[in-house]
Amino acid sequence: MYKKITLIASFGLLIDQIIKYIVCFYQPNFVLIPGFLSFVYAENKGVAFSMLSGSRMFIILASLILLAVIFYMLLKEGKAPKKEIKLTILCYGLLIGGVLGNLVDRIIRGVVIDYVSLNIFGYHFPIFNLADVFITTGVLLMIIKIIKEEKKHSV
Repeated sequence: MYKKITLIASFGLLIDQIIKYIVCFYQPNFVLIPGFLSFVYAENKGVAFSMLSGSRMFIILASLILLAVIFYMLLKEGKAPKKEIKLTILCYGLLIGGVLGNLVDRIIRGVVIDYVSLNIFGYHFPIFNLADVFITTGVLLMIIKIIKEEKKHSV
């Protein structure tokens, strides 16, 4: 299980960093789907929605603590036999890969590189990156996993 999680996290981190390298080099600003999807170069000095902007060291420390919590949860998870092992592997792999992707940016570049801009029904969503997608998907999968486990225990 741990090898597969490491593989998913490593692959996610690698793809995320390759895309960010390309984005930093070309600094794109173009519309892919008019009124919906654009690619733009943006630097985020904070976390989601630019919260805590300018608190780089605090965010790095918080990210390291979050990784420690994720690894602790993973170790606890590994001791209990689970039927949804594939969901567990994917969930943790995406979370770790995403957190590491943005952490590497903060440490090396001093900012997180964002590049995906969405406009959904007139709402201009904050610009994000692939690591953010991994984190969000990992959290959603974790919620689904917890709900499934709660249903099993309540029946």
